[in-house]
Amino acid sequence: MKRFLSLFAAVLLLLAGCRQPKTAADPAALYQGAIEPDKVNLIFLAVGQGDACLVTFPTGERIMIDTGPFESRDRLVDQLHALGVDQLDAVYVTHGHADHTGNLMTLVRRFNVPQVYCGGSEGDYGDLLQKVRRRGVTCTALLEGNAIAYGDAVLTVLSPFGNRIYDDINGSSAVLRLTYGENAALFMADATVQSEEYMLFHYHREDLAADVLKVGHHGSPSSSSLRFVKVVSPAFSVISVGPNEYGHPAAEVLLRLSLAKSRILRTDETPAVQITLDGREALVVE
Repeated sequence: MKRFLSLFAAVLLLLAGCRQPKTAADPAALYQGAIEPDKVNLIFLAVGQGDACLVTFPTGERIMIDTGPFESRDRLVDQLHALGVDQLDAVYVTHGHADHTGNLMTLVRRFNVPQVYCGGSEGDYGDLLQKVRRRGVTCTALLEGNAIAYGDAVLTVLSPFGNRIYDDINGSSAVLRLTYGENAALFMADATVQSEEYMLFHYHREDLAADVLKVGHHGSPSSSSLRFVKVVSPAFSVISVGPNEYGHPAAEVLLRLSLAKSRILRTDETPAVQITLDGREALVVE
């Protein structure tokens, strides 16, 4: 009984620690890092409550996965220019919510984007994709099994499944897995526990394992089940989050990631989170 009470107290202490307020990133600060040209760079930009990740490849190609909310437009553009990015080869939007699509037109206009890939149903985007096409940009749906190569790196769509029914737009987010040599990164967008269960049923453990996990839905408790996180077994878990009224990231999600022995990195605590992949190991650029 004493042992149980001690364990219970330890869990409560950890949860309490998870709820302690963190020092927020200076909203005016720009990331001072640099792209390492001989590696795959994952740069999760601080765009408030939303997702925006710049991915660069040794081939010189550069893509964005999601675009952040519209109110982060100037900050996003300034960050990309500070990193020396003046053109993007493609933009991937995982689903139709505004905190992921808000700056799509800005990127198309300012960074000469020739190709947009979109997850979920086209109807979820309203008239946004029609506006993109009118600028001569090719829009392609992301379907499970699609694989796009950037030199030796491959970006594969793991979800959603065409033969499955999802409860909402978040559940049908495009889940992307990037592989480069022995490295892998898993981008969960806003995918839910339902999506995770479908993937756990469909894939082998090695198909989901990743060095880097972009945590689903900004750390919402509706994502990142302990079972799923343990299968992915990420060395690093990145939570793209800003000030919000939803309680993201949830204390229970932080606990699950901690139990999986993953180092947690948050975009509300730094101007950007940069992780490099060299084909053998993943390293955080401090």
